[in-house]
Amino acid sequence: MFPLKTTERLNSWPVITWLLIALNIYVFIQQLAVADPEAFLRTWGLVPARHGYLFAPVQASLDSGWQAYAPLVTSMFLHGGIWHLLGNMLSLWVFGPNVEDRFGHIGFAIIYLACGLAAGVTQLAFSTADGMQIPVVGASGAIAGVMGGFFVLFPKARVVSVVPIWIVPVIVRVPAFVFLFFWIGMNVINALTELQMSFNNTKSAGVAWWAHIGGFVLGIVYALTLARKAPREGSSES
Repeated sequence: MFPLKTTERLNSWPVITWLLIALNIYVFIQQLAVADPEAFLRTWGLVPARHGYLFAPVQASLDSGWQAYAPLVTSMFLHGGIWHLLGNMLSLWVFGPNVEDRFGHIGFAIIYLACGLAAGVTQLAFSTADGMQIPVVGASGAIAGVMGGFFVLFPKARVVSVVPIWIVPVIVRVPAFVFLFFWIGMNVINALTELQMSFNNTKSAGVAWWAHIGGFVLGIVYALTLARKAPREGSSES
């Protein structure tokens, strides 16, 4: 299923969501301009073997100061390809505005970054041996936090989605609870499967499933504790 929009109203302009989308696109354009994209991703992406010192001091990074920690932030604005970027930005475009509406602009920006950080740390914690040298990049961990927040704040919403059935796309309204439960369920299954594959010395798919889970869980926590209450029925919504 590919989300297109939600059925929830907005009470404010989602300026932070728009700025985040613009920033991700700008950074991707810069990626295309560098002479050595692979080296660029390894420098600014989150490489578990280089940053494993967060959990295993024997793998201490050779970097020092801010350079040792910068990839925890910069990695969430990098992408591995155009489809990776477009898929993430579509999800942010769909789920971001309503969550920003409830957290406020500044609160949403802080929570977005916090979920991205949690996603990176979670991925480091569960990195398998064959993935230690692969840079973890993408906004999906932070966006997973946004989706987790939406899951809690708008349980009765509908997500207008495209379901490709053979070659004919079908547009349906899926309950947010069903859509997001299915999404996180698939991530958990794939994450556990990847762990099993590592035990069997089988190469994994190289997708940061654990980052998605970490971001999603923190988004739920923030939504339960910090989000504004929903406006009452009959209030000045337009």
